[in-house]
Amino acid sequence: MEKATKAILTLLFKNRCFGGKHFPEDKLLKSVTRRISKEERKNFNKEYKKLIGTYIMRSKKRTGKGSSFHISLNSSMSKEIREMIGYE
Repeated sequence: MEKATKAILTLLFKNRCFGGKHFPEDKLLKSVTRRISKEERKNFNKEYKKLIGTYIMRSKKRTGKGSSFHISLNSSMSKEIREMIGYE
């Protein structure tokens, strides 16, 4: 697992973004991919797309400022996510 992918899972896990609690996808991706090179970004995008069906749920949310995609962790996979990121 790449460093950036692990950073996303860790951030969502520590903020307890499971199920109904969600985080704006574009804000999260910009903050994580800002510090990595172009080559690493391509690899990250491939890994991120693999995570989207299993560990991360993506949905379109309507907030007060408009509608955009928001992500949250799959609550049924919390044990696997905890092991992946090494959280105790």
